[in-house]
Amino acid sequence: MKFWPDAIQGSISLSFDDGLRSHIEFAVPELNQHKLRATFYLNPKGDAPDPLMEQGWREKLTPWKPVQAAGHEMGIHTITDPCSLNIHADWLEGKNLQAWSLQRIEQDIIDAQTRLESIFPGQKNTSFAYPCYESTIGHGLTRQSYTPVIAKRFIAARAKGELRGDLANDPLYCDLHHLSSRPVERQPGAFMIGLVEQTIAAGGWGIFTIHGIHEGHLPIGDTDFIELLDHLVRRQDVVWIAPVAEIAQYIRNKRLK
Repeated sequence: MKFWPDAIQGSISLSFDDGLRSHIEFAVPELNQHKLRATFYLNPKGDAPDPLMEQGWREKLTPWKPVQAAGHEMGIHTITDPCSLNIHADWLEGKNLQAWSLQRIEQDIIDAQTRLESIFPGQKNTSFAYPCYESTIGHGLTRQSYTPVIAKRFIAARAKGELRGDLANDPLYCDLHHLSSRPVERQPGAFMIGLVEQTIAAGGWGIFTIHGIHEGHLPIGDTDFIELLDHLVRRQDVVWIAPVAEIAQYIRNKRLK
């Protein structure tokens, strides 16, 4: 059975984590110039005002209004950005998922949803990105998945690649609330283009995870990013490029037929 619409052979979603400066200053203008839309996973941290933060959450989210108006998805990445990574670090104090309960992670997510919906009321569907790609709380005998919490509230959720970290999700069988994605930090444009072509050949849905563009500790180069966008434009006859929630909605509707 042909799954994708028209002549499309596969799909790609570009997703960006943490609402970084390089996203607004570089990624968004380049995406708009190439007429491509993406998903930006935001952490609406801080009170309004919060003396410990440079900006309150409303001030942080307001610059994203024109980004959402241009057709990009504003996704949710929690408020606290909790994770464990099986390490001990000062920056994990108070937000280590091994010490959290389902109730605590759900409340963090509800608060993040409330904040984003107040700034972007017109957005119909929203997807979620697991912080540090981790979808469990607790440890040992108490360890459990919080994916059911996510499935109640979101059209889809992005995790990390299963098994060998392969890129493409099979649209017929993938768990929409635990989707595989491919982190592409420090990767050259040619490598990312190769992943696009693998996705097309497999007839799947590839989700790229991007952090900073020449920014932060998980960067990709600006010329590599443009090289990827140029290739996606060239291949638009056979690959559908759209935000995570949009492709997830198409998959869900198609499965219900």
